[in-house]
Amino acid sequence: MRTKNILYSTVISGAFVTGILFSSCIKNPNEASSPGYNEKNISLSLSPSEYVAWVRNIDNGLRKEKTIEDLTFSVQYKPYPYIVCLEEKKNTLADSIVKNRISGLDGMQYFDLKIALNASQGELLKYKAGNSYEYDRRVKYFAFEMQKDIRLLDGTDTLPCALFHFERTYDVAPYSTFLLGFTPGKDARSEEKTLIFYDRTFGKGTVKFTFRNIELTNIPKLKTL
Repeated sequence: MRTKNILYSTVISGAFVTGILFSSCIKNPNEASSPGYNEKNISLSLSPSEYVAWVRNIDNGLRKEKTIEDLTFSVQYKPYPYIVCLEEKKNTLADSIVKNRISGLDGMQYFDLKIALNASQGELLKYKAGNSYEYDRRVKYFAFEMQKDIRLLDGTDTLPCALFHFERTYDVAPYSTFLLGFTPGKDARSEEKTLIFYDRTFGKGTVKFTFRNIELTNIPKLKTL
């Protein structure tokens, strides 16, 4: 599969969204276990702000969360139009702009991994760090070494993390976000993808997030001009 070079660090976590909820319409018992399934989804056409809100809505299956003791780990799957919406930060987009940017993103699978403190205040990197040495070690690990502890099971393929960016906030934010990219697997019949992260920093061990194929394909269209 052809992989294009992109400025991945520019895909930032924008927040120009308005809340929007969609009711679930179950098609059959096999699909009922997928919270994001709604047979009307693929016929919807949403504005950029509505599209971003839909993708981020955990009920639609593209965002997964796991709380382990004092931390919450979450993963956001990022469809190409979602990334374009975050980059452009406009609520009306020309079809030509969207298609041109998607052509540059094609050939990769994109996710955001977020680690957040549940109740405590302060910077995540300083949480239970005994001294400045431990803090500096965490910064180095998050920025340069954590990539090797992330992989994606795509059907029968195990994929390394090909693109990685630690989105450092340089403040006391109680969370950290990591932008991830993987090349597509060779198993065209893959029914699910599982993102696996081994947490070396906070001692939570292996954390897994599974996305079913029906969740990743049952997505509304982005409305363009």
